[in-house]
Amino acid sequence: FFGIDYIWTMNTFLGAIEDNEKYKVVKVFRVSRRQEVLERNLTREEAKRVVNRYPDSSRSIVVFERQ
Repeated sequence: FFGIDYIWTMNTFLGAIEDNEKYKVVKVFRVSRRQEVLERNLTREEAKRVVNRYPDSSRSIVVFERQ
């Protein structure tokens, strides 16, 4: 499915991160690839904390991305 390198690259976009950017946390279901937004309007640090609250699952993955 999604590798951690892909997710890291997607979220950092070549390291061009600005302090005023907002992020959302999304649960992506592995089989259907359906996405469910869990939280919006977070700072990068808040988004990281939310993602880390979710345990690994064989059915889904929780990631953060820019809004």
